[in-house]
Amino acid sequence: MTEAKPRPARKARRRFPVLRRLGQLFSGLVMLGLLIFGGAIAAIETGLFDAMLNERAQAALNDALGPRFMAKVGSTAIRLTADGKLALEARHVDTIDLATGQHMSQAASIRLAVDPKALFSGEIAVNHIEADDVEVDATLLPSGKPLDLKALRVDQVPAALESLFLQLDTLGGVVTRAHTDSVSISSISLIVPAGGDEPLSIALQELDLKRNAEGSIALDGKLTIDDVTSMISGRLETQDGMTRGFQATITEVPLTRFLLTYDSDGDPHMGLDGRARLDLSATRAVEDTPPALSLKASIDNATFYADSIDQSLDRADINAVYDFAKNSIEVLPSRLQFGGTAIPFTAGLIDLDRLNPQAAQGFGIDLLVSDGVSAPAGTGVGPLAFGARVTGRYVTGIKEIQLEQMAASTPIGTLAGSMVIRFKGAGSPEISFGAQSPKLQTEAVKQMWPFWMGAKARTWALANIYGGTITNAAISVFIPQGRFPKGGGPLHLDENELNIGFDMNDGRVNITGDIPPLRDVNGRFDLIGPHLNVTVDNAESYFPSGRSVKVLSGSRFSIPQTYDKPLMAEAELSLAAGADAATELVTFKPIAVLDRTGFQPSNFSGDVKATVKARFGIIRDQNPPPPDWKVHLDLDDVDLGKPVEGRKITGLEGTLDLDPQRAVLEADGKIDAVPASIHMVEPIVKGSGVKREQQISATIGEDQARKLTPGLDDILKGTTKVEVSLLDDGRRAVKADLTRATLSVPWIGWTKGSGIPASAAFQLNSGAGEQVSIDDFDISGDGFGVSGKMSFNKTGLTSAAFDRVKLAAADDYALSVKRGKGGAYAINISGRSADIRPVIARLRAGTTGGKGDKSGRSGDLGSASVRADLDNVIGYNNEKISDVKLDYSARGSKIGGVNFSGVTDSGQAVVSELLGNGEGNTVRLTTGDAGSVVRFLDLYKRMQGGLLNLQMRSSADGSAWAGNIDLRNFRLANEEKLQSIVSTPVGNDGRSLNRAVRKDIDVSSEKFSRGFARIILRGGSIGIENGILRGTQVGATFQGTFRDARGNMDMTGTFMPAYGLNRLFAELPLVGVILGNGRDRGLLGITFRLQGRFDEPKLAINPLSIIAPGVFRQIFEFQ
Repeated sequence: MTEAKPRPARKARRRFPVLRRLGQLFSGLVMLGLLIFGGAIAAIETGLFDAMLNERAQAALNDALGPRFMAKVGSTAIRLTADGKLALEARHVDTIDLATGQHMSQAASIRLAVDPKALFSGEIAVNHIEADDVEVDATLLPSGKPLDLKALRVDQVPAALESLFLQLDTLGGVVTRAHTDSVSISSISLIVPAGGDEPLSIALQELDLKRNAEGSIALDGKLTIDDVTSMISGRLETQDGMTRGFQATITEVPLTRFLLTYDSDGDPHMGLDGRARLDLSATRAVEDTPPALSLKASIDNATFYADSIDQSLDRADINAVYDFAKNSIEVLPSRLQFGGTAIPFTAGLIDLDRLNPQAAQGFGIDLLVSDGVSAPAGTGVGPLAFGARVTGRYVTGIKEIQLEQMAASTPIGTLAGSMVIRFKGAGSPEISFGAQSPKLQTEAVKQMWPFWMGAKARTWALANIYGGTITNAAISVFIPQGRFPKGGGPLHLDENELNIGFDMNDGRVNITGDIPPLRDVNGRFDLIGPHLNVTVDNAESYFPSGRSVKVLSGSRFSIPQTYDKPLMAEAELSLAAGADAATELVTFKPIAVLDRTGFQPSNFSGDVKATVKARFGIIRDQNPPPPDWKVHLDLDDVDLGKPVEGRKITGLEGTLDLDPQRAVLEADGKIDAVPASIHMVEPIVKGSGVKREQQISATIGEDQARKLTPGLDDILKGTTKVEVSLLDDGRRAVKADLTRATLSVPWIGWTKGSGIPASAAFQLNSGAGEQVSIDDFDISGDGFGVSGKMSFNKTGLTSAAFDRVKLAAADDYALSVKRGKGGAYAINISGRSADIRPVIARLRAGTTGGKGDKSGRSGDLGSASVRADLDNVIGYNNEKISDVKLDYSARGSKIGGVNFSGVTDSGQAVVSELLGNGEGNTVRLTTGDAGSVVRFLDLYKRMQGGLLNLQMRSSADGSAWAGNIDLRNFRLANEEKLQSIVSTPVGNDGRSLNRAVRKDIDVSSEKFSRGFARIILRGGSIGIENGILRGTQVGATFQGTFRDARGNMDMTGTFMPAYGLNRLFAELPLVGVILGNGRDRGLLGITFRLQGRFDEPKLAINPLSIIAPGVFRQIFEFQ
């Protein structure tokens, strides 16, 4: 049998029984503690102690609020905070003002973190306070006394500062009396009324107050003002429950809500839009510690608005302190930065009676700007250094700011003025400002002109006035009380409220568009209310071409209404220049009209005085109407170097008016060297609706007529008054007064003499090339008229068609003319009757020519072919020929061919023909009524009846005609010259031929059996050779000039009575030779001479010849 091993455990238990018992005891205590703690937690969460602690919690809150306020708690409970701390939670807490009983604020809950040990002993020791969802009604806060500006003083700042410290003592007391080290408040909402606008919403999102070991209290939080979050940080220096000093910083303070107003459209109008950082520091006057107070304000990237005009405020640093020794507010070196403009300044504010004990209640104001730099945008000039000084006062009793001295100085001029601002009552204050400067540079005006004052005028001045010197500058502003529009509308100052004026010397002024600026300007600038006006005494404008114009006195630029939209300007310039420079002016925008005419400035010469008026928009974004302008030119001997419609125009004296629609010329000048009065209207742009007008009045001679219309000088001689006007279809209507002109129709030999009233009207149309047509041609005069149409080219008349020709009372026919090759004209005449006396006169007078004229035209209006078919042809002496057929051709004075047939009034035929051959032409004329024909031709009026045979032959060159005329059985009736020959006494014995033959010879109506003569026509003269008349009672021989070109007669001859007896002697072979002097010389007779005007020649008789035999009588004949 073996021995058993011992057990370690049992052995052990037996060794340590005390330790085992101690372990069991600790475990029991822990379980008991857990049960007690768990029960406490359950008691707290189930509110088992709520009723017991409610009274103590309310007492703790009242103790923290102080004696003025009382906290009324709806319910109180002990709860655990989120971080596991015990907290006394007061719900629905109202703060009541014990003095008024009004509820000042409401909090959804206030939690006080308490000391657990003190809590279980029945006491409340607060370590931390939290408040949520607090609403404060600002209308229920104590309002205090209203601010009395009359009693306001700068030296009240120390007292106000002490009052602030007392408030801070209260704030620090909250932490002290609550026996806590920190206070946290969140979601405090403050509703502040803001006049008629939406109420101001201020929300304190977070606020933490913490006490540190030194006893100071740190403050940090977030403040929301109108949805803008600002950070708050600060520090209260406390000692023995008293605040000794503080520092506070608030960032992102929204200035917009407090400092900016809006117009009725909701746009910024006046004030500052931006955010600021405020740094406030103060030290309390305690024992040996002197008081101190300073404020620093910093602003970045803000915008300043004045009358809805914005100006960037890039940076502002303002440093202000209170000088407790002088009792003044001092602005230490501070700075404002507006873009490129920097304003470093210092300032001071002090009670007036500290400067002068006798002064009224108020503040003294002193502001100094040193080393400032002005460089606003848009001036076009460099930065300007300046300094400024403003001194004055605010008199509280009358609510008036009096700035007696306002001075600015720059290296290029100074400005001095004063201002008064009166706060009389409701509405905006009354403002009165005035300043003057004797002399400064233009750059200074541009740099120092406030951007909100006369803003539109300032904008224009900045962009358009440069250089020069400003003198006699003055500014005057008066804004009546309440003048600023309610609701923030624009401030439009009238003529009595705003005046800015200065004289300019040697400046530069831009006008508009591309027009070169005015330089060396001497003039004046005036802004009177909304009216901007720049007057120019003299200036000059230089063009890129090198040309220039002088600007004369009376020129001006104006903006009539600077407040209007769109903003419109007006310019009126009086200029003197050469015509080329004046016309170059109208090539620039907004006029830009010359290019539309096809002319260049170089096409003009002469002198011009011009007036340019223009109205145009200044701001393109305002969509102004198109520019409207007018140009008036006074022309002085202006020549156009470029032809107008083929005409050269020179020597213009008159006016030319231009506007965007039309050009109007009213001038005297020369058209192709023809003096004329010109009225023209031409549209500037197509589709303008302007009707073209051309009215030209001239008095022209024949040379000038040829220049205007080639070939017209062949029809028109002398001087003619002509009026030419333009018709709608481009043709020209011509009216002419022909009274002083000689009007000729050379093809038919008709002429209207000078002095006979007549007028012409027709329509002139210039076709392709140099073709000219005349339509609706009408000439009318006393007893004559022509209507039809004609065509011309550079060589003269090409065709004509006259449907009515009445060149004499009996005329009633139509005529057409057509020029053929070589310049000869084919003329056709048809109708009832034609008075051809002018043709007869032309044929009788003859012509020269046929070789062209000095102009080199090959066509001669004397070269023509005529074909006529007329019922009646009227000649001289009331004679007519009926049933006329005529074919006639001639070149110059050389007749090419004639075929004529007709019937006289007596029923006798008249037949004529002209036959041509190489040596000349031969004409034959046969009629049975010679008397009618010679009367018709106005050759002789006393002949009746007779058979006529005429045959003549021309010379080789056509300048002369010669031939024989043979007349049979005709009578001479009532020929006084014939009767005078036989009855006129002559000689010493006074015997007449009747007495010599002892017979009364009656030749008043003498019948002749034959008449014969040789006729020579040369140069318009009719010569007769070997003429003989054989009658029953008398006979005659004659020779000489029957009629010359001047209408004179010079005939000699022998008259013989008893012709039969005389002839008998002449037939005897020897006796006839001796006594009769030839076959046709009788024995008895008288020699005579007819000389003088053809119509009334003077008769002279040789007295010796009355009895002389024939051979001797020949000796005494007139030679």
